[in-house]
Amino acid sequence: MLLHKNFHIPNDVVTTILKRSDWTSLPPPGYLTVNETSLRAELHFPPPVELVEILKRCGVCLSQFSYRAMSVTVGLIALFQRPGGCADT
Repeated sequence: MLLHKNFHIPNDVVTTILKRSDWTSLPPPGYLTVNETSLRAELHFPPPVELVEILKRCGVCLSQFSYRAMSVTVGLIALFQRPGGCADT
């Protein structure tokens, strides 16, 4: 599929297009909604587990994060994962 190839989505991930009656902010259980802007901003799949956990705790879905908010969040995740990335207090 072209979508999988262009946006580095693994072949085992099932993709679907929302119906007009669907809301990106209310994905069905087990689904993740992503808007085109996030894909064009080079969001790769699967998203970091930490990002998914942050979204769950905040009660928002991925499509509700702006590109800038996602960039900052993923950057902070990378910073805290790197050894010595954050000074010990």
